[in-house]
Amino acid sequence: MSDDDFKATEITRKPPAPPDPNQKFWDLADSFIQLANENCKGATLGQVCASMMYATARFNAFTASNDAPSDAAFRADLDNAVTYFRTEFDKMLKENFSDYAENFKSYNPEKS
Repeated sequence: MSDDDFKATEITRKPPAPPDPNQKFWDLADSFIQLANENCKGATLGQVCASMMYATARFNAFTASNDAPSDAAFRADLDNAVTYFRTEFDKMLKENFSDYAENFKSYNPEKS
């Protein structure tokens, strides 16, 4: 190999990717899914699904009340808070249903 053929860019390593600022979000979501999967060993899918929705609704109410400066402010903002959580859940639900529709066979190989 001659010096004319040498290209330094071919041997340099790419810099490491910056850490994902959403990694904690994904780790938490995975831990909740893992807990739900574990709970399916002693309950039906419907029971686990319904209890997760209830727990999410309950925690969302807690979060909104915790962020409110007062009882009056919490009550005054109820509709806005419910709209926010409903809109965000709707986006996540549609995204996940689309993902499962596109990957149905790989997510459910026993049904292929």
